[in-house]
Amino acid sequence: MSADPIPLLSVENLTIEIGGASVVDDVSFHVAPGRVMALVGESGCGKSLTSYAILGLLPDAAKRTGGRIRLHDLDLSALSEREFRKARGKDISIIFQEPSASLDPLTTVGSQIADAYRTHNKVSRAEAYDKARQMLADVGIPDPDRRLHQYPFELSGGMCQRIMISIALICSPRVLVADEPTTALDVTIQAQILDLMKKLVSERGTAIVLITHDMGVVADIADDVAVMYAGRVAEIAGVHSLFAKPCHPYTALLLASVPTLDDAPKSDLATIEGRVPTPDEFGEGCRFASRCPLVTDKCRIEQPPLFDCGDGHRSACWHIDRMPELMEAAA
Repeated sequence: MSADPIPLLSVENLTIEIGGASVVDDVSFHVAPGRVMALVGESGCGKSLTSYAILGLLPDAAKRTGGRIRLHDLDLSALSEREFRKARGKDISIIFQEPSASLDPLTTVGSQIADAYRTHNKVSRAEAYDKARQMLADVGIPDPDRRLHQYPFELSGGMCQRIMISIALICSPRVLVADEPTTALDVTIQAQILDLMKKLVSERGTAIVLITHDMGVVADIADDVAVMYAGRVAEIAGVHSLFAKPCHPYTALLLASVPTLDDAPKSDLATIEGRVPTPDEFGEGCRFASRCPLVTDKCRIEQPPLFDCGDGHRSACWHIDRMPELMEAAA
């Protein structure tokens, strides 16, 4: 996996607990300017909690108990809530999963975007509205003058997602966290949103942390991928290396479960047997052991570290050498 010598965003050994259980455990990754890091895995793997920790938005029940989060030379993990409010939206921002739940239905679109800009800039309301109008045009919303005075419930899901992106980007943050930004959108709108994110990366040098379970989206937009399982990083690699030669059984099974045009008509979809364990079921060994076709006794009693697979590709598996037999069986 290629990496910038001075990453823009660094997450180092992040640990988050809920009720004394580590729901995110020793997670580390780095994102360089102009690159997209995708965090993937099934629901309950800790992806969204990791993203909320980056933004200082953990729910009350969750507590960061270890690790550091750095935005270039700024230690986000050491900021007070007041200091974080100054950075959030200006230096680092987030696109939430459900725009309909995040936008105020009683406030016009223009007012919500302009208020986000005025929070971090000493400008008049008229200047903020001019900036909001430009942002709407930048994200491809037609007739921005009219849209400024509309309410979220008057707009489509794709429009609302673009409004969320406008709010997130209006202060030109260096890092954007996108939590399932294309969920519940039809494929046409999804493609438009992904094209917009690619434009942000190429034209602004924005670093993006993309939270998703959609491996198709990962293949389309990501540069690097961290596969999470039960709160830990199972595998981390450049996107081409990960798809070409997965080095963890969980990753291989995830990729095998993606439908393709080569699948026989009416054939059964490939699945991963079992479920993600709850925190009280983690145990001392590999957290994927109960579902892994390569499991041995060692896997059940000892958690593997991240082994180097070459070119920055790392995998937390004791049996990387046996991956060819799993790939052959999954084919």
